[in-house]
Amino acid sequence: MIKPGRALLLLTLLLPACSPACFLKPNSEYDPSALAAPPDYDASTSWAALPEAPGKASFTPPGQESSGQASADVFFVHPTTYFSRDVWNDPLTNEATNVVVSQVNMPGQASVFNACCRIFAPRYRQASISAFYGELSQAKKAFGTAYDDVDRAFSIFLTRHNAQRPFIIAAHSQGSMHAMRLLERVDADPALRERFVAAYIPGFALPLSHYEQLYTHLKPCTEPAQLGCIASWDSYKEGAETTGHHPHQYWRGQQLLELSPQAPRQCTNPVSWRMDARPSAKQAHLGAVELENQGEAINFRKLVINGETPRVNITGLKPPQAGLVSVQCKDGFLRVPDLDELDYPELTTEPGNYHMLDYELFYMDIRANALARVRAWEAR
Repeated sequence: MIKPGRALLLLTLLLPACSPACFLKPNSEYDPSALAAPPDYDASTSWAALPEAPGKASFTPPGQESSGQASADVFFVHPTTYFSRDVWNDPLTNEATNVVVSQVNMPGQASVFNACCRIFAPRYRQASISAFYGELSQAKKAFGTAYDDVDRAFSIFLTRHNAQRPFIIAAHSQGSMHAMRLLERVDADPALRERFVAAYIPGFALPLSHYEQLYTHLKPCTEPAQLGCIASWDSYKEGAETTGHHPHQYWRGQQLLELSPQAPRQCTNPVSWRMDARPSAKQAHLGAVELENQGEAINFRKLVINGETPRVNITGLKPPQAGLVSVQCKDGFLRVPDLDELDYPELTTEPGNYHMLDYELFYMDIRANALARVRAWEAR
Protein backbone atom coordinates (compact mmCIF):
# COMPACT_ATOMS: atom_id res chain seq x y z
CA MET A 1 0.00 0.00 0.00
CA ILE A 2 1.30 3.45 -0.92
CA LYS A 3 1.91 5.71 2.05
CA PRO A 4 -0.61 8.55 1.54
CA GLY A 5 1.85 11.36 2.15
CA ARG A 6 3.98 10.19 -0.77
CA ALA A 7 1.38 11.01 -3.39
CA LEU A 8 2.96 14.30 -4.51
CA LEU A 9 6.34 12.60 -4.68
CA LEU A 10 4.84 9.86 -6.87
CA LEU A 11 3.28 12.46 -9.15
CA THR A 12 6.73 13.87 -9.75
CA LEU A 13 8.20 10.42 -10.34
CA LEU A 14 5.43 9.53 -12.78
CA LEU A 15 6.24 12.65 -14.77
CA PRO A 16 10.05 12.50 -14.80
CA ALA A 17 10.46 15.13 -17.49
CA CYS A 18 8.09 17.52 -15.80
CA SER A 19 8.41 19.74 -12.73
CA PRO A 20 5.45 20.23 -10.38
CA ALA A 21 4.64 23.37 -12.39
CA CYS A 22 3.41 21.09 -15.21
CA PHE A 23 0.37 20.03 -13.24
CA LEU A 24 0.06 22.90 -10.73
CA LYS A 25 0.36 25.96 -12.99
CA PRO A 26 -2.89 27.99 -13.17
CA ASN A 27 -5.23 27.25 -16.08
CA SER A 28 -6.20 30.88 -16.56
CA GLU A 29 -5.20 34.42 -15.66
CA TYR A 30 -6.10 35.95 -12.32
CA ASP A 31 -9.71 37.17 -12.34
CA PRO A 32 -10.74 39.47 -9.45
CA SER A 33 -14.40 38.99 -10.31
CA ALA A 34 -14.06 35.32 -9.30
CA LEU A 35 -13.22 36.24 -5.70
CA ALA A 36 -15.55 35.21 -2.93
CA ALA A 37 -16.80 37.88 -0.55
CA PRO A 38 -14.35 38.62 2.29
CA PRO A 39 -14.90 36.57 5.48
CA ASP A 40 -16.95 38.17 8.23
CA TYR A 41 -14.72 37.76 11.27
CA ASP A 42 -17.59 38.69 13.57
CA ALA A 43 -19.08 35.30 12.63
CA SER A 44 -17.69 32.20 14.33
CA THR A 45 -17.95 30.31 11.03
CA SER A 46 -15.10 32.46 9.68
CA TRP A 47 -12.75 30.92 12.25
CA ALA A 48 -11.40 27.37 12.28
CA ALA A 49 -10.78 27.71 16.01
CA LEU A 50 -11.94 30.10 18.72
CA PRO A 51 -11.74 29.68 22.52
CA GLU A 52 -15.49 29.05 22.69
CA ALA A 53 -15.39 26.79 19.60
CA PRO A 54 -11.90 25.22 19.49
CA GLY A 55 -12.90 22.18 17.45
CA LYS A 56 -10.07 19.70 17.13
CA ALA A 57 -7.52 22.35 18.11
CA SER A 58 -8.47 21.25 21.63
CA PHE A 59 -6.95 17.77 21.14
CA THR A 60 -3.98 16.87 23.34
CA PRO A 61 -1.58 13.92 23.32
CA PRO A 62 -2.22 11.24 25.97
CA GLY A 63 -1.02 12.49 29.35
CA GLN A 64 -1.20 16.14 28.33
CA GLU A 65 -3.87 18.72 29.11
CA SER A 66 -5.00 21.91 27.45
CA SER A 67 -5.01 24.99 29.64
CA GLY A 68 -8.45 25.98 30.76
CA GLN A 69 -7.04 29.21 32.20
CA ALA A 70 -4.51 30.16 29.53
CA SER A 71 -2.93 33.52 30.19
CA ALA A 72 -1.88 34.10 26.58
CA ASP A 73 -3.34 33.82 23.07
CA VAL A 74 -2.04 32.42 19.79
CA PHE A 75 -3.03 33.73 16.37
CA PHE A 76 -2.56 30.77 14.02
CA VAL A 77 -2.54 31.02 10.20
CA HIS A 78 -3.07 27.66 8.51
CA PRO A 79 -1.10 26.46 5.46
CA THR A 80 -2.25 25.94 1.86
CA THR A 81 -5.17 23.52 1.64
CA TYR A 82 -6.75 24.76 -1.61
CA PHE A 83 -5.48 23.14 -4.82
CA SER A 84 -7.64 24.40 -7.68
CA ARG A 85 -5.97 25.42 -10.93
CA ASP A 86 -9.06 27.30 -12.10
CA VAL A 87 -9.62 29.80 -9.27
CA TRP A 88 -6.67 31.62 -7.70
CA ASN A 89 -8.17 32.10 -4.23
CA ASP A 90 -10.15 29.83 -1.93
CA PRO A 91 -13.90 30.50 -2.29
CA LEU A 92 -14.33 29.45 1.38
CA THR A 93 -17.02 26.95 0.42
CA ASN A 94 -14.72 24.19 -0.83
CA GLU A 95 -15.50 21.10 1.23
CA ALA A 96 -12.10 19.44 0.78
CA THR A 97 -10.29 22.59 1.88
CA ASN A 98 -12.39 23.04 4.99
CA VAL A 99 -12.07 19.38 5.96
CA VAL A 100 -8.27 19.50 5.80
CA VAL A 101 -8.14 22.70 7.87
CA SER A 102 -10.50 21.37 10.54
CA GLN A 103 -9.46 17.72 10.57
CA VAL A 104 -5.71 17.99 9.95
CA ASN A 105 -4.31 21.48 10.53
CA MET A 106 -6.20 22.21 13.73
CA PRO A 107 -5.38 18.98 15.63
CA GLY A 108 -1.99 18.43 14.00
CA GLN A 109 -0.62 21.98 14.21
CA ALA A 110 -2.72 24.54 16.07
CA SER A 111 -3.32 22.19 19.02
CA VAL A 112 0.40 22.41 19.81
CA PHE A 113 -0.37 25.72 21.51
CA ASN A 114 -3.34 24.74 23.68
CA ALA A 115 -1.10 24.27 26.75
CA CYS A 116 -0.09 27.94 26.78
CA CYS A 117 -2.75 29.77 24.90
CA ARG A 118 -6.28 30.32 23.72
CA ILE A 119 -6.30 29.55 19.98
CA PHE A 120 -7.59 31.91 17.27
CA ALA A 121 -7.29 30.50 13.74
CA PRO A 122 -9.04 32.41 10.93
CA ARG A 123 -10.26 30.89 7.71
CA TYR A 124 -9.15 33.10 4.84
CA ARG A 125 -9.22 33.35 1.07
CA GLN A 126 -5.89 31.60 0.79
CA ALA A 127 -4.08 31.57 -2.53
CA SER A 128 -4.35 28.24 -4.33
CA ILE A 129 -1.19 26.18 -4.53
CA SER A 130 -1.20 27.01 -8.25
CA ALA A 131 -0.43 30.66 -7.39
CA PHE A 132 3.09 29.61 -6.40
CA TYR A 133 3.63 28.49 -9.99
CA GLY A 134 1.84 31.36 -11.71
CA GLU A 135 3.18 34.56 -13.21
CA LEU A 136 4.53 36.76 -10.40
CA SER A 137 2.46 39.89 -11.10
CA GLN A 138 -0.75 37.81 -10.98
CA ALA A 139 0.37 35.75 -8.01
CA LYS A 140 0.91 39.03 -6.17
CA LYS A 141 -2.82 39.76 -6.43
CA ALA A 142 -3.79 36.32 -5.13
CA PHE A 143 -1.37 36.46 -2.20
CA GLY A 144 -2.40 40.06 -1.54
CA THR A 145 -6.05 39.02 -1.21
CA ALA A 146 -5.09 36.23 1.19
CA TYR A 147 -2.96 38.57 3.30
CA ASP A 148 -5.70 41.22 3.43
CA ASP A 149 -7.96 38.65 5.10
CA VAL A 150 -5.27 37.57 7.56
CA ASP A 151 -4.45 41.18 8.39
CA ARG A 152 -8.12 42.00 8.98
CA ALA A 153 -8.61 38.90 11.14
CA PHE A 154 -5.56 39.90 13.18
CA SER A 155 -7.07 43.36 13.75
CA ILE A 156 -10.34 41.78 14.92
CA PHE A 157 -8.35 39.44 17.16
CA LEU A 158 -6.52 42.36 18.76
CA THR A 159 -9.46 44.70 19.25
CA ARG A 160 -12.25 42.28 20.20
CA HIS A 161 -10.62 39.20 21.67
CA ASN A 162 -7.08 39.65 22.92
CA ALA A 163 -7.81 42.25 25.61
CA GLN A 164 -4.17 43.31 26.00
CA ARG A 165 -2.99 39.77 26.78
CA PRO A 166 0.40 38.41 25.67
CA PHE A 167 0.19 36.70 22.30
CA ILE A 168 2.06 34.35 19.97
CA ILE A 169 1.90 34.38 16.18
CA ALA A 170 2.14 30.92 14.63
CA ALA A 171 1.65 29.53 11.15
CA HIS A 172 2.86 27.04 8.58
CA SER A 173 3.77 27.16 4.89
CA GLN A 174 1.64 29.80 3.08
CA GLY A 175 0.42 30.85 6.51
CA SER A 176 4.02 31.58 7.47
CA MET A 177 4.42 33.72 4.37
CA HIS A 178 1.52 35.89 5.55
CA ALA A 179 2.74 35.83 9.16
CA MET A 180 6.10 37.27 8.07
CA ARG A 181 4.25 40.26 6.69
CA LEU A 182 2.02 40.46 9.76
CA LEU A 183 5.13 40.63 11.93
CA GLU A 184 6.02 43.93 10.26
CA ARG A 185 2.95 45.37 12.03
CA VAL A 186 4.19 44.03 15.34
CA ASP A 187 7.69 45.32 14.74
CA ALA A 188 6.42 48.84 14.03
CA ASP A 189 4.06 49.07 17.03
CA PRO A 190 5.63 49.44 20.51
CA ALA A 191 2.38 48.43 22.25
CA LEU A 192 2.20 45.18 20.25
CA ARG A 193 5.88 44.48 20.77
CA GLU A 194 5.36 44.76 24.52
CA ARG A 195 2.81 41.90 24.46
CA PHE A 196 4.41 39.85 21.69
CA VAL A 197 5.89 36.63 23.12
CA ALA A 198 7.36 34.97 20.01
CA ALA A 199 6.51 33.67 16.53
CA TYR A 200 6.67 30.08 15.25
CA ILE A 201 6.53 30.19 11.45
CA PRO A 202 8.09 27.06 9.92
CA GLY A 203 7.61 25.69 6.42
CA PHE A 204 8.44 28.82 4.42
CA ALA A 205 11.85 30.36 3.84
CA LEU A 206 12.44 33.43 6.01
CA PRO A 207 15.23 35.48 4.38
CA LEU A 208 17.80 36.63 6.92
CA SER A 209 17.76 39.97 5.09
CA HIS A 210 14.38 40.64 6.75
CA TYR A 211 16.22 41.44 9.98
CA GLU A 212 18.26 44.09 8.19
CA GLN A 213 15.63 45.56 5.90
CA LEU A 214 12.16 44.94 7.39
CA TYR A 215 12.38 44.13 11.11
CA THR A 216 13.92 46.89 13.19
CA HIS A 217 13.17 45.39 16.61
CA LEU A 218 12.28 41.71 16.17
CA LYS A 219 15.16 39.24 16.23
CA PRO A 220 15.62 35.60 15.27
CA CYS A 221 15.22 33.14 18.15
CA THR A 222 18.64 31.99 19.32
CA GLU A 223 17.82 31.00 22.94
CA PRO A 224 15.05 28.76 24.33
CA ALA A 225 13.46 31.42 26.56
CA GLN A 226 14.12 34.47 24.38
CA LEU A 227 11.19 36.86 23.99
CA GLY A 228 10.08 38.99 21.05
CA CYS A 229 11.78 36.68 18.56
CA ILE A 230 10.93 34.60 15.50
CA ALA A 231 11.56 30.87 15.03
CA SER A 232 11.57 29.45 11.51
CA TRP A 233 12.73 26.17 9.93
CA ASP A 234 12.27 23.95 6.86
CA SER A 235 12.68 20.20 7.42
CA TYR A 236 14.59 18.05 4.93
CA LYS A 237 16.02 14.56 5.07
CA GLU A 238 19.76 14.46 5.65
CA GLY A 239 21.50 14.61 2.28
CA ALA A 240 18.35 15.42 0.27
CA GLU A 241 18.55 17.96 -2.53
CA THR A 242 16.95 21.32 -1.70
CA THR A 243 17.39 23.24 -4.96
CA GLY A 244 14.69 23.04 -7.59
CA HIS A 245 11.93 22.40 -5.06
CA HIS A 246 8.76 24.44 -4.82
CA PRO A 247 9.25 28.21 -5.35
CA HIS A 248 9.38 30.66 -2.46
CA GLN A 249 7.96 34.14 -2.84
CA TYR A 250 8.27 36.79 -0.19
CA TRP A 251 7.12 40.35 0.38
CA ARG A 252 9.40 43.35 0.59
CA GLY A 253 7.20 46.36 1.07
CA GLN A 254 4.57 46.16 -1.65
CA GLN A 255 6.78 44.02 -3.88
CA LEU A 256 6.40 40.25 -4.23
CA LEU A 257 9.80 38.75 -5.01
CA GLU A 258 11.22 35.30 -5.73
CA LEU A 259 13.75 34.11 -3.17
CA SER A 260 16.99 32.95 -4.72
CA PRO A 261 18.04 29.42 -3.68
CA GLN A 262 21.37 30.94 -2.65
CA ALA A 263 19.87 33.63 -0.42
CA PRO A 264 20.66 33.10 3.29
CA ARG A 265 17.58 31.91 5.18
CA GLN A 266 16.80 31.40 8.84
CA CYS A 267 16.99 27.97 10.45
CA THR A 268 15.99 27.59 14.08
CA ASN A 269 16.63 24.16 15.56
CA PRO A 270 13.21 23.26 17.08
CA VAL A 271 14.81 21.04 19.71
CA SER A 272 17.65 23.23 21.00
CA TRP A 273 15.97 26.52 19.90
CA ARG A 274 19.31 27.84 18.69
CA MET A 275 20.56 28.88 15.26
CA ASP A 276 24.01 27.30 15.33
CA ALA A 277 25.07 24.20 13.40
CA ARG A 278 25.39 21.95 16.45
CA PRO A 279 23.20 18.82 16.24
CA SER A 280 20.59 18.64 18.98
CA ALA A 281 20.95 15.72 21.36
CA LYS A 282 18.65 12.83 20.49
CA GLN A 283 17.60 12.47 24.12
CA ALA A 284 16.62 16.18 24.14
CA HIS A 285 13.90 15.57 21.54
CA LEU A 286 10.64 15.76 23.50
CA GLY A 287 8.52 13.96 20.98
CA ALA A 288 6.82 13.63 17.62
CA VAL A 289 3.04 13.25 17.68
CA GLU A 290 0.91 11.67 14.96
CA LEU A 291 -2.81 12.06 14.32
CA GLU A 292 -5.16 9.24 15.32
CA ASN A 293 -7.21 8.67 12.16
CA GLN A 294 -10.24 6.35 12.35
CA GLY A 295 -11.28 7.20 8.79
CA GLU A 296 -9.58 6.73 5.44
CA ALA A 297 -5.98 7.77 4.91
CA ILE A 298 -5.60 11.10 3.12
CA ASN A 299 -4.99 10.51 -0.58
CA PHE A 300 -3.11 13.61 -1.65
CA ARG A 301 -3.24 12.62 -5.31
CA LYS A 302 -7.04 12.69 -5.24
CA LEU A 303 -7.01 15.85 -3.16
CA VAL A 304 -4.58 17.79 -5.37
CA ILE A 305 -5.50 16.47 -8.80
CA ASN A 306 -9.19 15.63 -8.44
CA GLY A 307 -10.20 17.86 -5.54
CA GLU A 308 -11.83 14.93 -3.74
CA THR A 309 -12.83 15.52 -0.13
CA PRO A 310 -10.73 13.41 2.26
CA ARG A 311 -12.78 10.91 4.28
CA VAL A 312 -10.67 11.28 7.38
CA ASN A 313 -11.90 11.07 10.93
CA ILE A 314 -9.29 12.43 13.30
CA THR A 315 -10.32 11.28 16.76
CA GLY A 316 -7.25 12.26 18.77
CA LEU A 317 -3.48 12.35 18.95
CA LYS A 318 -1.17 9.38 19.40
CA PRO A 319 1.30 9.13 22.31
CA PRO A 320 4.48 11.21 21.80
CA GLN A 321 7.56 9.45 20.46
CA ALA A 322 10.41 11.06 22.41
CA GLY A 323 14.10 10.73 21.67
CA LEU A 324 13.35 9.96 18.04
CA VAL A 325 15.71 12.33 16.20
CA SER A 326 18.83 14.44 16.43
CA VAL A 327 18.47 17.38 14.03
CA GLN A 328 20.87 19.99 12.74
CA CYS A 329 20.76 23.29 10.85
CA LYS A 330 22.90 23.21 7.71
CA ASP A 331 23.01 26.03 5.14
CA GLY A 332 19.63 27.35 6.23
CA PHE A 333 17.81 24.00 6.22
CA LEU A 334 16.88 21.73 9.12
CA ARG A 335 18.36 18.29 8.46
CA VAL A 336 16.43 15.32 9.80
CA PRO A 337 17.48 11.63 9.76
CA ASP A 338 15.93 9.25 7.23
CA LEU A 339 12.52 8.62 8.81
CA ASP A 340 11.92 5.48 6.77
CA GLU A 341 14.92 3.93 8.49
CA LEU A 342 13.39 4.94 11.85
CA ASP A 343 10.08 3.30 10.86
CA TYR A 344 8.29 6.64 11.14
CA PRO A 345 5.70 7.63 8.47
CA GLU A 346 7.78 9.49 5.91
CA LEU A 347 5.40 12.19 4.66
CA THR A 348 7.15 13.96 1.78
CA THR A 349 5.93 16.57 -0.68
CA GLU A 350 9.01 16.17 -2.89
CA PRO A 351 11.96 13.78 -2.57
CA GLY A 352 13.45 14.28 0.90
CA ASN A 353 11.24 17.26 1.75
CA TYR A 354 9.59 16.72 5.16
CA HIS A 355 7.49 19.86 4.75
CA MET A 356 4.31 18.25 6.11
CA LEU A 357 6.17 17.18 9.26
CA ASP A 358 7.49 20.61 10.33
CA TYR A 359 5.10 20.57 13.31
CA GLU A 360 4.45 16.86 13.78
CA LEU A 361 8.08 15.84 14.30
CA PHE A 362 8.61 18.51 16.97
CA TYR A 363 5.10 18.68 18.44
CA MET A 364 6.13 18.27 22.08
CA ASP A 365 9.21 20.49 21.66
CA ILE A 366 7.13 23.37 20.29
CA ARG A 367 4.45 22.78 22.92
CA ALA A 368 6.91 22.96 25.80
CA ASN A 369 8.83 25.88 24.35
CA ALA A 370 5.73 28.02 23.75
CA LEU A 371 4.65 27.45 27.35
CA ALA A 372 8.15 28.29 28.61
CA ARG A 373 8.25 31.54 26.65
CA VAL A 374 4.81 32.57 27.93
CA ARG A 375 5.99 31.93 31.48
CA ALA A 376 9.15 33.91 30.80
CA TRP A 377 7.00 36.79 29.54
CA GLU A 378 4.90 36.64 32.73
CA ALA A 379 8.00 36.50 34.95
CA ARG A 380 9.45 39.52 33.21
